[in-house]
Amino acid sequence: MKNLAPAFALALMLGGCFQPMYGDAPLGKTSLRDTLREVEIAPIEGRVAQELRNDLIFELTGGDGNPTGAPYRLNIMVSAGTSTPPIIDPATGVPAVDIVTLNVTYRLVELANNKTVLNERALARVTVDRSLQRFARARGVRDAENRAAKSVALQIRSRLASYFLTKS
Repeated sequence: MKNLAPAFALALMLGGCFQPMYGDAPLGKTSLRDTLREVEIAPIEGRVAQELRNDLIFELTGGDGNPTGAPYRLNIMVSAGTSTPPIIDPATGVPAVDIVTLNVTYRLVELANNKTVLNERALARVTVDRSLQRFARARGVRDAENRAAKSVALQIRSRLASYFLTKS
């Protein structure tokens, strides 16, 4: 018990130094949750890109929608593709899986001075079982693209959270 006293004393002293990442901010400061809601997502073209944009808007705002007149704008460029690795099903003689790749380049722009404050990339690779049925395969690839978009949206949200936490 005597050896634990310094550990308890240290825990008591440091207990007030930490706060949850997405919790309420101390008085006079803006919480990370509110700061992330101040990022407008620029419109982008394409089905997978729009899926990513919708996932990202939801991740940043919690479902409140894309903010207008926000101090930050996120510009996104998306490149999606499907490849087939050389894995052959011995029973059918056709490839067994497809790999859906989503490459995303994004820039966070501070609109007050039109300055790029963050320029990064995100990547997701998702495998999907390849079916002999044409429509099942098409739907599987679409679902894989949606999963990849969700994964990239989470990566971008985490990076933006990291940027805003270290900025202040």
